[in-house]
Amino acid sequence: MNWHTVGVANGAATCEDPPGIREMGGVKMYLAYLRDPDGNKLCALYRLPKA
Repeated sequence: MNWHTVGVANGAATCEDPPGIREMGGVKMYLAYLRDPDGNKLCALYRLPKA
């Protein structure tokens, strides 16, 4: 399981776009956002290696 799936299974809600790869300024990143039960917005980010 990944971070996002475990978060949702434990009471968090998806916010922003669904988890996935996004490109910003030529840099590719995998982003996943959650809102926890207390209302805090959390983000997991992984920068993909340059090809």
